[in-house]
Order: sequence, then C-alpha cells, then structure tokens
Amino acid sequence: MRILVYVDPSSRGEWAIAPAVDLARGLCRTITLLTTEENLKQDPTLLERAAKPFQEIENVEVETRSRPGPARQAILTESSDSVPTITVFPPAGRWTLSRMLRGSRVKTVVHNSPSTVMVARRPVSDHIRRILVTVSGGPMSETTLASAQEIAHAVGAEWNVLHVSSTVAIPFGEVKTEAPPAHEPVKKMLAKLAGEGDPVRVLVRNGMVVHEILQECHDGGYDLLILGQHLADRETGGPLSENIAEILAVECPIPVLIVRPTRWAANTASGA
Repeated sequence: MRILVYVDPSSRGEWAIAPAVDLARGLCRTITLLTTEENLKQDPTLLERAAKPFQEIENVEVETRSRPGPARQAILTESSDSVPTITVFPPAGRWTLSRMLRGSRVKTVVHNSPSTVMVARRPVSDHIRRILVTVSGGPMSETTLASAQEIAHAVGAEWNVLHVSSTVAIPFGEVKTEAPPAHEPVKKMLAKLAGEGDPVRVLVRNGMVVHEILQECHDGGYDLLILGQHLADRETGGPLSENIAEILAVECPIPVLIVRPTRWAANTASGA
C-alpha cells in the first residue's frame, strides 16, 4: 500500500504526520511525502524533517516530492500520478470568507481525489485509539466496514459502528424518542463481524444524519471518523455534489477518512 502525505510549514502540516505514521506501521510499504515548490523555498528542510518518523519504521520506503502550484493542485496531481491507496492532508485553515473567495482545499480534494482520503485535523491524542465508523446500509457500507476493520486491526484501535436512521421533523407529528432498529443490510454486516470475533459496539440513532454523526464525534472521544463515499455522488453535480461525506470532511472536529468504492481492504499484502 502507498500512502501520500501532504505537509506544509504550518502547524497543520504536522497534523498529517501523526495519523500517517500510525497507518504506515501496520499497513504501508511506501510513503510519499509531498509539498509545494513554494513551501520548499520558504522551508528547504521541510520534507527532510517530515521523513524522519517514517524512516524509523521497518520495511517502509520513503519518497519525497514537490510540485508547483497551490496545495490542492499539487495533491490532486500527485494522487493522480502516483495512485496512492490513501491521501492524507490537512485543511488550509482559512476563515469562512476566505473559503468563499478562494474555495475550500478540503472540499476540492475530497470531491476530486481518485484515492481514499484522510482530512488530518488536530489530533485528539498521540495515536489512533478510538475509531467511529458510520454506515448507511447502502452499497458502500460493506467496503467501508472492511476498510475500517483493517485500519483498526493495523493500529490496534477500538472501533464503534454508528448507523443513523434519517428523519425529517414533521410539524405537529409524533416525536420519536426511542432508537430505531438497524436496517437489515447493516445487521448482516455486523453479524459477520461478530462471527469473526471483532468486539464492535453498535450505535443506532434516529435523527438528522450529519447532526447525529457530529454529535457522536464530539461526545465519544474518538480519534478518527471513517465513512464511505459513492463516486456517483461526486459526479452527478448539482445539489448532490455536496454530499454527506464532503460536509463531514469540512465540519467534523476530528480527523476524517473517506473510503472510495475501490475495495482495497484485505488486499494490502499484494501492495494494492
């Protein structure tokens, strides 16, 4: 497996290194460290410093690259050329008005990257120890769970699975306070995990999907959120182009890993 990590001279650049080191220990054969040519002019030893924690990991090869242009362009060009399994990058740290004028690095990369992506926000702890995985029960859920299982095993993390049954409030309608049952596809996938001996805690919530996920991320003390994204959602444009994965990538207070439909889980032994 190849992991692409974008770093810059700011403190946010360090946010990308910590989770990537955890992933590299259990999953990775090659780390590609990337920055822009402008960053290297400002900080010539940036990539050299970023490489040190990865060079201490046995059997992991470290490559360094720099590319012209802004960060989002460099990340998308490199991810297209080197075909990483996971691309890790920090947000640009712009205020809302600046994002409106210049666009969002997170949304641009999440929407257009061909690989699974991790938005590396400020780490809650030194290592990935608690993971929240959210699934809808749709076609991507099995791939998301398999990928999350592999990551959790590789880093030695506890992981919980959250399924939100989406609701829309109806004026003067009945208020439901009990948690709904999980959808049948979700039940089957979780039964399979239980049969494999994975001690996974299942959380089922009723409400607005984004709100419930953000609330659990805020209250649960997690180090990483994992969810899936359909390629079709990215390509249709219009109102669906800003899908749940992209919203959470921007708004979630913890690092977010968004799994692409390509099934890379359980294929890392072949270097996929």
